[in-house]
Amino acid sequence: MRVVWRMALSTLMVLLLAEVLARVVLWRSPNLNQPREPEFGYSVTGYGDLVPNLNRVERLYNIRPYFLQTNSAGLRNTDEIRDGVVRILAIGDSFTYGMYVHNQETFPARLEEVLNQRLENRVQVLNAGVPGYTIADELSYLLDKGLALEPDVVVLGVYTNDIFDFYPPVREVLARPVLLASASGLEIPEEQDSFLRENLALYNALLQLRGQYGQARIEQQINRVTPTIEGLHRVYQDLTFLRPQDFPDEWAAYERNLREMIALLQERQIPLVIVAFPDVAQLPVEGGLPDVPQQMLARIADETGTPFVDLLPVFRELGDIQTLYLLYYNRDAQIDPNAPDAAVLAYSGDGHPTPYAYLETGRLVANLLLEYALLPDM
Repeated sequence: MRVVWRMALSTLMVLLLAEVLARVVLWRSPNLNQPREPEFGYSVTGYGDLVPNLNRVERLYNIRPYFLQTNSAGLRNTDEIRDGVVRILAIGDSFTYGMYVHNQETFPARLEEVLNQRLENRVQVLNAGVPGYTIADELSYLLDKGLALEPDVVVLGVYTNDIFDFYPPVREVLARPVLLASASGLEIPEEQDSFLRENLALYNALLQLRGQYGQARIEQQINRVTPTIEGLHRVYQDLTFLRPQDFPDEWAAYERNLREMIALLQERQIPLVIVAFPDVAQLPVEGGLPDVPQQMLARIADETGTPFVDLLPVFRELGDIQTLYLLYYNRDAQIDPNAPDAAVLAYSGDGHPTPYAYLETGRLVANLLLEYALLPDM
């Protein structure tokens, strides 16, 4: 019994000492006793996989900061989930999430805007896109959270690297279980969190350390995957466009998961629409990468009766690279004329779509939903 008391007393003394040290370190800190702005990250709770109640400028890529909001459900929406509306659930990776564009500029937000202009404000599009996800993660999300939202329609945003995301080294970094594991294991209610912030310097110090660690991990996972795996870009090109026959496991895994998602939603009589975003290196008609991923998606969509939007020909008609992607022409760029993507190597920046490209995508998907009468009558 004495040993237990000694251990308890020792633990208490250590905690008291840590609290004193934390107060010394945080003394006069503007963060002490101030509500700390939530940081971008992941959450195992809520209807979405993102940290809820975000309202911040995100700077994962310094030259393209963007305004990020999530609602209390952890979805990238400025509004809370509404009842009495047609509910569309958008799932996908960073192209659905809308990396480096503001909330109102994402394609799910534009889709909602266009539909409500035509249907007297009775549609809500919930953006459940998460950077780094692929079809296995999106299927897992649907089973875990998405179906509980009771969507009337599901829109699946696909990017060409979704097949490549089954490459084992990438799965180790960006799989949904890995990303969700970066979320706090203990989610404290707001009232208790406020009390601890106001009264315990040690708690504030731990929050700062956790935030710094979480931000570094997220940056590594989302922005620095390519540099961390030697030759990853070449593997991406070979696997996705040039030599898919050499990577049968990744292609089979993608098709298996996509067919499972289609069957799952058909069983529940929830229409699914597939929207395929092209890689910027596919845009040039001459010298661009082939449309192998789009051919696979078109085949599966045709075999399962699933509406499918291939944005590659659409983007080719809409404008040039700088109009559609967050890229600019760099006359000093080093170009290997023998590279498979030589036609786009003169462009620098980021390969995600521009607000204009998202607006046109929203319009196109809205037209398809109305043309195929996929929205229920209210």
